[in-house]
Amino acid sequence: MGQLDATQQAPVPPASSSRAFEAVVAAIAVVASVVVLLLSRGIESRVDSGGLSPDWWPLVLGGTGLALSLALLVVALVRPTRERDGVDAATREGWIRAGLAIILSVIFIEVWAAIGFVIPAVVYLAVLALLFGVRSVKLLVLFPLGVTALIYVMFDLLLRVPL
Repeated sequence: MGQLDATQQAPVPPASSSRAFEAVVAAIAVVASVVVLLLSRGIESRVDSGGLSPDWWPLVLGGTGLALSLALLVVALVRPTRERDGVDAATREGWIRAGLAIILSVIFIEVWAAIGFVIPAVVYLAVLALLFGVRSVKLLVLFPLGVTALIYVMFDLLLRVPL
C-alpha cells in the first residue's frame, strides 16, 4: 500500500506562501502592462475608420492590466500572505515546460516576422498544446486552426491591422 506503481506519481506538495514571490509576480505584470501600452502606440491603421483605431483595444488591455497589477503589487506589499493550498509547488518538469514555452514563443515571433502569421501560428499553438499535455488529435488540429482563424479574421480582415 505504501509504494506507488509505475502509473502513479507522488503527490506534489502545495506551494508555500511568499511575500517576495507575490511582489515579483506583480512587478513583472506591471512591467508587461507598460510594455503593452508602449507597443500599442506603434500599431498602424491601413484605413481611417473615423472611430476607434486599431490601437484602442491594446490600450484598454494595457491600461486595465497596469491598474490591476499595481493593485496586486500594493496588496503583496501591504497585506499578509495567504495560504496557497490549491497551488502546487514548482517542479523541475514545470520549469522545463515554462522554459520551452518561452523559447518557442521567441522562435514564433522570429518566424512570424520572416514568413507571415498564419502557418507559424498554427504550428506554434499545436506545439504548445502538445507541450502542456493536450493529447486529443481532434483538439490538436481544431484548437490551433480555430484560434489562428479568429485572430486573422479579427485583426487582418476586420480591423485591418497587418499581421
